[in-house]
Amino acid sequence: MPPCTPEIYVPDETSPRGVAVEDCFAFSAVAKTPALGRDPVAAKLSPQRKASQIYTVAEVASHNTKGDAWIIYKNQVLDVSKWISSHPGGEQTILRFAGMDATDELRAFHGDWVLETKLPHFVIGTVNDAPEATELVRDFRALGEHFEKLGYFRVSRWFYVKKVSAVFGILFCALALLNMESYRARMASAVLFGVFWQQFAFVGHDCGHMSARTHARDNIDVPKLGALVTFFNGISVAWWNATHNVHHAVPNTIDCDPDIAHLPVFALHKNMFGSLFNKYHGRVMEFNWPARYIFVPYQHFWYYPIMCLARFNLYIQSVLFLLNSNDGHGGRTRLDVAAFTGFIAWWTYLVSTIPSGERVPFLMLSHAVAGLLNVQITLSHFSRPIFDSPTKEDSGPKYGGDFYTRNVKSSLDVACPTYLDWFHGGLQFQTLHHLYPRLGREHLRKTEPLIASLCKKHSLPYSRKSFIECNKEVYQTLKDAALHSQSWSPLIYESMCAQG
Repeated sequence: MPPCTPEIYVPDETSPRGVAVEDCFAFSAVAKTPALGRDPVAAKLSPQRKASQIYTVAEVASHNTKGDAWIIYKNQVLDVSKWISSHPGGEQTILRFAGMDATDELRAFHGDWVLETKLPHFVIGTVNDAPEATELVRDFRALGEHFEKLGYFRVSRWFYVKKVSAVFGILFCALALLNMESYRARMASAVLFGVFWQQFAFVGHDCGHMSARTHARDNIDVPKLGALVTFFNGISVAWWNATHNVHHAVPNTIDCDPDIAHLPVFALHKNMFGSLFNKYHGRVMEFNWPARYIFVPYQHFWYYPIMCLARFNLYIQSVLFLLNSNDGHGGRTRLDVAAFTGFIAWWTYLVSTIPSGERVPFLMLSHAVAGLLNVQITLSHFSRPIFDSPTKEDSGPKYGGDFYTRNVKSSLDVACPTYLDWFHGGLQFQTLHHLYPRLGREHLRKTEPLIASLCKKHSLPYSRKSFIECNKEVYQTLKDAALHSQSWSPLIYESMCAQG
């Protein structure tokens, strides 16, 4: 099979969008990329200060703490120790790669203009023994460069005008139904409120990833826009930003990814039964009595009922986040607190206008419908492989492999017809979204075959299944872990971990 460099295979404009994965290699080459042996990210930063020091990869690896954090970008060494707590995406994202090469992680989350103007201030030297990028990494980097040239990291202004108009149209319909003197109308209003929250969350998600830009140098004001989303949606975007960036950087890493740290309710892998220390939360996730006897052994039965109520937990997480200013995540402001307080105020008032006998059904139905979003999120990762985080003694792949490998392995796409794209909000293309999180939502469907093609070339396990099949996989994953938990014993676990 020919290498993806120097050519990237892209579909003819006349090719059908529903082309089979096997046919992706027949696409015509219409865009040239750097020749084989040239890396698309090989160009160096221009340091803002003298940086003549030369280091080894091993030397950089020793600077891996919050107070002494170095990272490698394009074979250049960056000292981010004094700035790490000010990182808009949260310090936890950087800490996971302190002492490591984070070239692909930095490029995935930031536009070129940010990398070219901000990072040079932190350059202190170069590394002289960095390993050469593999062909797989070069191919995915080249594909990203191709998407950049095609303008896929930007979207049409009218795309979001239509999306936001539709979302607020749902809200206005919900309010109109709520004012009718009919039980059925108010319950229909509850359903529409749930759909509104789901759909508005998709818009907020896009903006948080900077994938809603209409121009290459657009600087989306995430804090202010996030406050607007928080006011209407009720989930702190500051909290979401702190957790979600870490999830994207180290997906399905057993002790780092907050999106799979759900004890005492869920445990996706038997290694979670040993009261594991979670690096994101900075505490031990106890496999305690409720986990051992109430939730985990029956988690496959609990899954959907808990998803219906999960939104209430998100309120709690938002409150805890906004009240705790010393957890190292940053990002919270008075505006975030005001926005969340505003949501509580208008939602409480709205519910108070409903006849008292209908308030609980209204509240539960609206939140159960909104719980569809929690199902969609967990479908993407719960059934995928779980990775270990690197240790000082471990010289193996970091977090399950290079950035592209780990994100392909840990993601599951949902196959759906085009007319259901609105329902999934881009989450159905989870693999593509994790590989290139800044890619505009309106471009996801037409670029998905290229990802499948490249994964096939490099024998990466790209997965794409129907919505029903994805649900079955998650159910089976939870069931398998539940059965393991029923035979788990702390004495057996301690004997397995014993040394000597």
